[in-house]
Amino acid sequence: MPTQFPPPASPNASPVKNRLLIAAAILVSLLVFGELWRRISQAAELRALEHQIGAQVTQLARESNRMTTLIADAQSDEAVAAWARDEGKMVLPGEVLVQPLAPTAPAATPETPEDRAGEVSNWRVWLEWLWGDD
Repeated sequence: MPTQFPPPASPNASPVKNRLLIAAAILVSLLVFGELWRRISQAAELRALEHQIGAQVTQLARESNRMTTLIADAQSDEAVAAWARDEGKMVLPGEVLVQPLAPTAPAATPETPEDRAGEVSNWRVWLEWLWGDD
């Protein structure tokens, strides 16, 4: 039996098939490169966010250290004694507490007879009103 060969392809079918393959390859490569570009831009955004969060963590660590130092200082015996003397108005045995007082309203000066010279007593006014000038 003679071997059978496939029928010869038409001369027009081969270039059309090649063009379809090339178009499909271009489409697949565009899709692959588009996904690659999206992932690269997403990685850049994540790196920027990582730097921002890292800076916040560093700032919060500094603040935590500062607060820890303030708490330790506030709990020391010297700080307690300073507060007791300044704010609590407390003294040690044998000491005397001296508190300056703010000046109050000026003291009233007594009236002298010279200040009252122009004044007329009430009973004189009534007498003059009832019986007229004397």
